[in-house]
Amino acid sequence: MEDSSHGGHRDRLRRRFETEGLMNFEPHEVLELLLYYSIPRKDTNPLAHRLIETFGSLDRVLEADIAALTSVEGIGYNTAVLLRLNLELFQYYSRCRYDNRKRIDNCERMGEYMCSRIGMLNREVFAAAAFDAKQREIAFEILSDGTVSQTEVQLRRIAEFAILKKAELLVIAHNHVRGDPTPSQADRDTTREICRSMAKLGIIVADHIITAGENYFSFAMNDIMPI
Repeated sequence: MEDSSHGGHRDRLRRRFETEGLMNFEPHEVLELLLYYSIPRKDTNPLAHRLIETFGSLDRVLEADIAALTSVEGIGYNTAVLLRLNLELFQYYSRCRYDNRKRIDNCERMGEYMCSRIGMLNREVFAAAAFDAKQREIAFEILSDGTVSQTEVQLRRIAEFAILKKAELLVIAHNHVRGDPTPSQADRDTTREICRSMAKLGIIVADHIITAGENYFSFAMNDIMPI
């Protein structure tokens, strides 16, 4: 049963969140507050520290799968689901900010859009978005799903997607899980090959976005499109 000192601490932490948000919270305090809602009658401070010690950082705790979370002493299935839900909820929220028919008519909006789609994934993927002549999105799809460090790019798969969706414009994207969106020489070479192949089909590749969390690199914004 929770004693009055723990109850008072919980109330203070909740009031801080109400007045300040999370920006001034330490990582363990964010977890501690979150854990209140699945562990109502226990001091969650030691458990919050244990999670960060186990996974290394708050972001890695939230990215951990349910099986890994439940392997930590004190974390049951419901708590693991609650922790995992937060990352999935953020990604879902980010996607909801952009409806499928919204115009994405500049590089900055395109970069933000791709970050909302693939920027937070913990594995490397290659994706494409198809647009009509008025720059409204027709479709978005992850075309290749790779490992934490690489993904296979298939020209045929990209072409099939673009043709099937009757795309006038195509924006391709992939993510760098390691945290730096700077393109490698291989990224540049791949972009050149895709642009040339799509041009033969009469399809314009307007940009290649590389995401890393909420950061991104736009080939078009850096004046290297068409490549």
